[in-house]
Amino acid sequence: MEAIKNWFENSKDYYEGVTIYASLPNRKHRLLKRLNRGKSNQNMAALVAELRKYKAKPLIKKTVTPTIHLPVYPTQEQVTIEMEQKKIASESAKAAFGGIRMGDLPPELRIRFIKAQKVFHEMIELKFVLNDLPDSASESALKIQLQILELDEERDLIWKELHHWKKHRTLLDVPKDDFSDLTPVQLLRKKNNLKSSISKISKRVDEKYIALDAERDKHKQLLLEGAIRKSENLLHSHQLNLNKIDALL
Repeated sequence: MEAIKNWFENSKDYYEGVTIYASLPNRKHRLLKRLNRGKSNQNMAALVAELRKYKAKPLIKKTVTPTIHLPVYPTQEQVTIEMEQKKIASESAKAAFGGIRMGDLPPELRIRFIKAQKVFHEMIELKFVLNDLPDSASESALKIQLQILELDEERDLIWKELHHWKKHRTLLDVPKDDFSDLTPVQLLRKKNNLKSSISKISKRVDEKYIALDAERDKHKQLLLEGAIRKSENLLHSHQLNLNKIDALL
């Protein structure tokens, strides 16, 4: 090493020698710590002895072999499985959305229609992942099942908006209630009240649909349809508010 050779041929300054020794790849840390405490006859002798070892042999530089990342191509089996999954997802989407065309919807609901499709495909992908999990991955399976459940509830709300338009040609109201100032106790009370109202209204809507099917008088049919629209609107608002409260709890 040239620096060591020059040090021996010139002044042999102690601190310069310690600096050179500190730069060596195979330096002894305990010795370096001792050398840094200051110059003494014993330290100088140790420094000279160590640097002489390096002066006698060339410094070997490690050769770094570059890592080559080869592209990973899917196997035929993986390609077949992916194609099967896409086919299943496509057929499921046609079955789910075949009754409603986006072109027939108003601008407000076209956005919701696209969102419903996105949510539906996310659910399909998660179900594929769930099916591929080993039996031992129960914790991961539970997390995925909860995700699917949340997405299904979101899709169901959008689906109600779309079907309400298809039946009645009116939009469901979106409530603007703000529950952020309520305490946890108040939120729980409000949640319980909403759940009770949803249950009661749902039963009334079912009864009105049964009455509508049996009714032959046109005027009474119109009155029942109006009552159903009003109840479904209120039911939808309650469900959206319930989701808001669940997000705050």
